[in-house]
Amino acid sequence: MPPSLNVFWKELLSFFRDRRAVLNQIVLPVVLMPLFMFGPTYLVAKLSTQAATEEERVAVRGVPEGLKAELSAVGLLVVEDPDPEAAVREGRADAGIVLSGGRVTVYLALAQGGMKAEVLKGRIEHALGRYKSALVEARLREAGLDPGVLEPFRVDFADVSPPEAREAGFFGFLVPMMLLMFILTGAMPVVSDATAGEKERGTLEVLLAVPAPTGAILLGKAGAAMVAAVLSTASGVGGLMLGGWLLLTRGAAFPDGEAAALSFRLGAEALFASLVTGVLFAAFAVGVMIFLGMLAKSYREAQTYMGFLYMVLVLPAVLLGMASSFLEPGPLLYLIPVAGPMMLLDAVLRAKADLLAYVLAWGSTLVYAAAALLLAALAFKREEVVFRN
Repeated sequence: MPPSLNVFWKELLSFFRDRRAVLNQIVLPVVLMPLFMFGPTYLVAKLSTQAATEEERVAVRGVPEGLKAELSAVGLLVVEDPDPEAAVREGRADAGIVLSGGRVTVYLALAQGGMKAEVLKGRIEHALGRYKSALVEARLREAGLDPGVLEPFRVDFADVSPPEAREAGFFGFLVPMMLLMFILTGAMPVVSDATAGEKERGTLEVLLAVPAPTGAILLGKAGAAMVAAVLSTASGVGGLMLGGWLLLTRGAAFPDGEAAALSFRLGAEALFASLVTGVLFAAFAVGVMIFLGMLAKSYREAQTYMGFLYMVLVLPAVLLGMASSFLEPGPLLYLIPVAGPMMLLDAVLRAKADLLAYVLAWGSTLVYAAAALLLAALAFKREEVVFRN
């Protein structure tokens, strides 16, 4: 077996023997991504739907029967009360309405009721709007006018985006950032242990003393780190897709097809582009990490370097992801490290990527990855770096 494969299997077995690492980087993302990304949205929508169907008490004074009927139509229990404001303050009613002199005052405990009070406010506004429209229509008819004059035209919005862009859903813009973060978090523990960890344990010198080229040893370590990074990324994106599927099939709490808009699916082209881009970026990131790991004197110091690298790469990526909708990526942007792969993935998810974007982003990332791995190989060959512990 080639020396690079021996080192590769050694590092990979070391990773899989660490049950906590496997649990944190491969198993938990599949479980936690649906929970973190879609759980709060689903819970809020479900509670909002439940609040919108509850029969809450509304104390009224001076309210005509037409408005009472509209309030009852949205599921509210209307009760007469001489002081609706006091009824709300004392907890005898969830809301109060007073109509006096052509002015409607609505009493709500918004600061105390939170989201439930906001939902109740929306239900009351809906009922008031319907009652107001009915009054206006009746008065126009009394004046011999057609109520249609108030609505000279109707506005309809139609989404002409390609199916690929619509399938990515609302959370599609998160994929480039998440891909970057999962690659980094997946590779960091493996690289830290394979470089600074071995230096600290004194096993790196023994490994470099075996009759094997330094490049083969580096290739084996880099390969194991890339496998861990790709597995972690696949787990995270798989969790996101699982959450999107669950939301799409179980999203009964979302009205008007909102579950479909919030769901997340990737087409074949997006999956392929994500895989190739992820592998190329992983090679670049692993090369940089191995170089930093070789400079570190201990595993803890290596983790400090990795954390700094994570911040340096992720923060611009987050800002770029937030601004991607307003940017029109030019050829030069695809040549920038980190930015190129992110912009390419964003263009793929929006069905706007062309051949030039693929060539520039993938080609430049491949060059950067080769340069990073070459820099790591030079660090492996320098004794003052290897024995810096």
